Amino acid sequence: MFVAAEDYEDRGLSLDARLIERPAATFFMTARGHSPDADVRDGDLLIVDRAEQPTPGRVVVAVVAGELVVRRLPAGWREDDGLELWGVVRRLVREP
Repeated sequence: MFVAAEDYEDRGLSLDARLIERPAATFFMTARGHSPDADVRDGDLLIVDRAEQPTPGRVVVAVVAGELVVRRLPAGWREDDGLELWGVVRRLVREP
């Protein structure tokens, strides 16, 4: 329950401020197709940070055969595995 307060200050809502940590390295992408291992569905909006450090278990955008794909990094993944990472998915926006 929300209650108005006399000292309440209406500052508005900025999704940029709430969802983007590094604006210069952040990109918005729309998923085409499904990626079940990453729980990404067709039409999802991905907020991808190219400066984020990839770690096993994170959802990433990678280049495979010249195309961008969304995958979850496997547990034993290492940087020298030859997968060309494009960025780390920081947020996913999905229609209800």
